[in-house]
Amino acid sequence: MGRYLIIIARDRPELLGRLAVIYGQKGEVEIHFDRRHGHSWPERGDRPERRAPPHRDLVLQKQGFLVIRQTKMVTASH
Repeated sequence: MGRYLIIIARDRPELLGRLAVIYGQKGEVEIHFDRRHGHSWPERGDRPERRAPPHRDLVLQKQGFLVIRQTKMVTASH
């Protein structure tokens, strides 16, 4: 099993307790509240969009939480 990140919508704090009971004992799961405020920064041509794909925002809004599978980062050794 991989690592997972669970994001809880700011307006659904009651989900923290439920999800912590279900997933809290597993070391491969992190649970956090959505820290974003409002909309993304205005479009700028000099940097790529950093926010999650729009469908993730819709899932977060609809069900109150979002589960994201974390992939292993491959780094070059020096």
